Amino acid sequence: MPTPNNLPQLLTSFIGREREVAEVRERLEACRLLTLTGAGGSGKTRLALAVASSLLDSYPDGVWLVELADFSDPSLPAQAVASLLDVREAPGRTLADTLAAALQPLHVLLVLDNCEHMVESCALLADRLLAECPHLRILATSRHALGISEAGAAEFAWHVPSMSLPPASLMPLDELAGYEAIKLFVERAASVRPDFAFTEDNASAVALLCSRLDGIPLAIELAAARVKVLSVGQIVERLDERF
Repeated sequence: MPTPNNLPQLLTSFIGREREVAEVRERLEACRLLTLTGAGGSGKTRLALAVASSLLDSYPDGVWLVELADFSDPSLPAQAVASLLDVREAPGRTLADTLAAALQPLHVLLVLDNCEHMVESCALLADRLLAECPHLRILATSRHALGISEAGAAEFAWHVPSMSLPPASLMPLDELAGYEAIKLFVERAASVRPDFAFTEDNASAVALLCSRLDGIPLAIELAAARVKVLSVGQIVERLDERF
């Protein structure tokens, strides 16, 4: 029977990051709260979803994504989790109490996405749930760590790196094509312009563009979308003008 979950069906492929997925999985086995940190656009959410998808068989009671980006009230993380799990507040008990009681016997992975604007309330909720739910694990994404250091729910903060980039020195086309940042650019560019191909003519411009964007996935995807109207060289020029 499939593991219950609400993970989205992504419209674009997940490129590279095999080493990162494996390392985060390994770390999550050794700790019960792991927070993926990094700047906006660094790929925290996509990495968390890839890890969560790969762990469906490990959590028979569910893998649940709690999206917090659109919430602002610090009390809402608990409400968001409760709503997702169909847990209702009981008379004379706080919602956190009711949630902890509901999750206590379950083997569940919670993915708390975009915690940075309510770090304190997410930390309090995570600390409370992990203290009372021995089979629960939490994978969070945030620009900053949640800051939990108690022994029972010690947090491991894992910084999401940029995608792999080629060195400045020249190299054959097939070697360049193996770097994650270039793979991402080429695939996303081809999705908006089907005749786009990675060739000797544009290889140096693609490599330069990915390097100028520091291998940041969101920046690369936004640049790739512009090949519909601009050449890669023109995108690099516009980028230089912007800086």
